[in-house]
Amino acid sequence: MTELKSSSSPALSLLVIAFCALLWNSIFITHYKYQGRIDDRESAIILLGLFIVVNVALFVVFCYFLVFYYIGQPKLKISSKCPRLGEKVALAWELPDYRSITRLTIILEGFERIENLYEEKFPKSTIASIKLADTTETRDIRYGTAEFKIPGDSMHSFTAGRFQIIWQLKLHAEKKWNDRRLEYIVEVQPHEG
Repeated sequence: MTELKSSSSPALSLLVIAFCALLWNSIFITHYKYQGRIDDRESAIILLGLFIVVNVALFVVFCYFLVFYYIGQPKLKISSKCPRLGEKVALAWELPDYRSITRLTIILEGFERIENLYEEKFPKSTIASIKLADTTETRDIRYGTAEFKIPGDSMHSFTAGRFQIIWQLKLHAEKKWNDRRLEYIVEVQPHEG
């Protein structure tokens, strides 16, 4: 079994938040270093309060993404890293933060996408959509397995210029306060020739 890596990583969010915190603190410190002190006491209290509130918010968001990245990341394993059209494939999942999840849905989706230079959002049309898991049971959310067959009459993964055929596993973990949606690319190979 091969573990899949999510195409959306919280590591980038961690870097962005760390950069924002560094930028915010450097602006504030530079302002006080070169501006000197503020004569108006009320303005100084408001600015200091704003500085503290923003720093606390950045720290909380950073801790959230840190926990999400190191502890709460779902693990998806697939029996074949590059399955072929028509091949039967096994999938296993494990969610460390299963207690906070109320419903788990995993779907295998194949779609074609055509990039258009004049549109921001690229249109896509679905080739196949197979629901592999849809459960509200805690034991099934924590870990489970599913078997599926890549449709033999569909198209394999393909990229040519602005046209792409993409296969991906979509994991949707519904939570009480913040849903998690992750996508895992699956490279589907053509039939054995």
